Amino acid sequence: MDLCQRPDQQILREKPPRCVLHYRENAAGSACEMQAHQHAAHYENLLCRQTSPLLNPRRHNHRRSHSMIVSIQYLRGIAALMVVLTHIRIKGQQYQTGSAEGFTIGGDGVDLFFIISGFIMCFTTHSQRLSPARFMINRAVRILPLYWVLTLVALLVFLIAPDKVNASGGTTGIAESFLLLPTGARFLIHNGWTLSYEFYYYAIFALFLCLSARVWLRYTAVLLTLLLLSLCGVVIQPESAAGQFLFSELLMEFALGIVAWIIYCGYRPGNRLAGVLLLSGITFLLVKNICGVPEGVTSKVLTSGLPMFFIFLGLISLEEQIKRLRGPLSKALSLLGNSSYSLYLAHPFALSPLAMMLKHLQLLSAPLFTSVLLAGSLITGIATWYLLEKPLSRLTARLK
Repeated sequence: MDLCQRPDQQILREKPPRCVLHYRENAAGSACEMQAHQHAAHYENLLCRQTSPLLNPRRHNHRRSHSMIVSIQYLRGIAALMVVLTHIRIKGQQYQTGSAEGFTIGGDGVDLFFIISGFIMCFTTHSQRLSPARFMINRAVRILPLYWVLTLVALLVFLIAPDKVNASGGTTGIAESFLLLPTGARFLIHNGWTLSYEFYYYAIFALFLCLSARVWLRYTAVLLTLLLLSLCGVVIQPESAAGQFLFSELLMEFALGIVAWIIYCGYRPGNRLAGVLLLSGITFLLVKNICGVPEGVTSKVLTSGLPMFFIFLGLISLEEQIKRLRGPLSKALSLLGNSSYSLYLAHPFALSPLAMMLKHLQLLSAPLFTSVLLAGSLITGIATWYLLEKPLSRLTARLK
């Protein structure tokens, strides 16, 4: 039977050389040779269709879906560290130490987190068939236990010494803190506001999980939804806290993560272009750190999201090179990445006590203040990861 007339699955079960070389071995003349090439092309076409992550997500068993992308772990750690440095800078302003005063781009770590989340949701669900409910349960089980435990600790502090929580002012919402409700009230753990956006994105993503057979359609639908919601915010300029949340331009940063996934799957930049992207993003941030944002430019997506997108896409495109890194720096970045979620949530518990201690000891020089608060934050984050997050993850894994 002619190869092109046989069932596709039967062809693909054969080893690639066998189904093509069978014809080449028996070819006698240019006509048969031409037929052999046609069969080879037919096989390659079938193989492409069966293995493409976008054309056939059911059969596609993406290796990346079952292994960690090292560069993303490093980026998580860097993003968390940037946020920590920003909060040290704020503490330095409160205590007039001038700590980390020249580092103004730490808040962009949050934008990087959102891009990573946009990418990771595609990465983890691409070759799986999940119902929207199961997807949301999985995300809640991963995110909420540690957050709730630390929020309980913050609640105890708040009940004993209310002025020690959200000392910068504003109403603190207890119910809002646990439910991540964006009402405008401050959360007991202020960083929790980003988790509200995370779950908002998860809900949008879950709506289109039913399109598992047409994964490109799912990504398109999520992208368009995020884009339309952001554009609505630009047009209507909502004044309420709920409206500003629902139509925030920050949703576009999750969309950038999805775009990065699509590029990563099919059109990944080569090493040279990846280097250009990485260097461009870093240069943009350095210039912004030195010169500030131009007057009149208010879009955080343009000033923070876009350079972080370049850095993210450039670094994950260099994954093979990054995997080869060895030594203390690689181990430190790996540890930082593994503990990034704990570091992000827990470091505020270290900053205030350490700052008060240094003030009491009259040790308020900028280098010492920065070093002590940074070291204390890192120790707190790593200890929280090891003593709380890891055991909680093992315990809640049974619920998935």
